[in-house]
Amino acid sequence: MSDANPLGNILLYIDGSDNSLVAARMAIAMSKVYESNLRVIYVVNEKLLNELLKAKVFVQMEKMDYERDLEEDGKRYLNYVVKLADEKGVRVETVLKKGVVHEEVSREVDEYGADLVIQGELGEIHSLKDSFYEEGERIVRKAPCPVMVVRDRDRVERIYDSL
Repeated sequence: MSDANPLGNILLYIDGSDNSLVAARMAIAMSKVYESNLRVIYVVNEKLLNELLKAKVFVQMEKMDYERDLEEDGKRYLNYVVKLADEKGVRVETVLKKGVVHEEVSREVDEYGADLVIQGELGEIHSLKDSFYEEGERIVRKAPCPVMVVRDRDRVERIYDSL
């Protein structure tokens, strides 16, 4: 972070949900306005895959196939964000990782030197147990820098379209 630009490096976490794609538009707008560097991370949730295998929802071969599918989904989402950024003249770096989502995001914050993490609106939590598995919630709690949670799709669309 520099005194001239306190948002020099913005890290966007996407998970492929509609909410994370709304957050992508906000991150692109902020990067353009603040002339920030923008990096986008997608994490294949290996913890969840291993839990499904352990619970015998998958056999090993199915887990590997599903993991490959998630990697391909991640690449598509990252490419989509690059396309959105290109439309607004914003350069984006992309990162695809595997692991425990909040741990990989926190690690990327450190490695990238992120001044801000942006993510989509959190999923609805129906129980205390849900809160332990909601990765967006864990990012908010564990990230070693400020975290912006983006909501209000209509407002974000107006901001993005105005650029």
